[in-house]
Amino acid sequence: MKLGWYFRREWKLYLAGVLGLILTAIIGIIPPRIIGDVVDGINQHNLTAHSLTVYLGIIAAAAVGQYFARYLWRNAIWGGAAGLERTLRERLFWHFMKMDATFYQKYRTGDLMAHATNDLTAIERVAGGGILQFADSIITGGTTLIAMMMLIDWRLTLIAVVPFPLLAVVSRYLGKKIHVAFRSSQAAFSRLNNKAQESISGIKVIKALGQEQADMDDFNEQIDQTIKINRHVNTLDSLFDPAITIIIAVSYAATIILGGLYVVNHVITIGNLVSFITYLGMMVWPMFAVGMLFNTMERGNASYDRVMELLNQKSA
Repeated sequence: MKLGWYFRREWKLYLAGVLGLILTAIIGIIPPRIIGDVVDGINQHNLTAHSLTVYLGIIAAAAVGQYFARYLWRNAIWGGAAGLERTLRERLFWHFMKMDATFYQKYRTGDLMAHATNDLTAIERVAGGGILQFADSIITGGTTLIAMMMLIDWRLTLIAVVPFPLLAVVSRYLGKKIHVAFRSSQAAFSRLNNKAQESISGIKVIKALGQEQADMDDFNEQIDQTIKINRHVNTLDSLFDPAITIIIAVSYAATIILGGLYVVNHVITIGNLVSFITYLGMMVWPMFAVGMLFNTMERGNASYDRVMELLNQKSA
């Protein structure tokens, strides 16, 4: 991992964030189980006011526990991301101060500004949203799967997760294409940013020569090129969600068919099926997180490469 140096430096902060995610995931498996027990109680006509009060109290306690656990991981992970952004901005600015005139002849002002804004923002997202997506997809997904197998039925769980490996195939295929496309997108933004900077700086000369329309036409052409490239990136981005939705739909269909048969044959109760479907709903976010992770990582890697290219430049 290209940001491994930073994660090793701030390991305590990120460890606290991961612990917060673990607590959130563990507490999160309680309410669906309680809901299933309530459904069974209603179905079997043995739900009392006292037991219902106890169930509601447990759910309320779980909600409070998740509140504090979420505060812990949000404060740690997003705080770590802000720290990375500050570190990289300081390094990049100091690097700009050290470089000679040859460097500024090679790299135009607008291009350097794009590196210091868009690229650093994309890298910061890796240390924030990327870490969240990576850890949460594993922790929440793994915890929920264990609960489905241990608390409900392992056979039903296996059938429900059969379509999941397709997500890895789709993510790997689209991830490579997004990396290339986003690098082109960032380069296009740099060119557009540089054009705007040059036009604003030279506005007096442009007006004196009567070149306003020509400069506007050139700027509009740059905008059209940038939009065309960004549309390609957005097209690739938009393919993730439908693929995940199809996979989830297949899992739901398999769960309802097999789960319904299990209920009819008294293998599991109707409350167990309700709990299982609720757990399956909790798997939606981890699956989307995997898709978002590949997106975030590829964008961050492309931007990191661009920033490191600058930082590796030496004065003559």
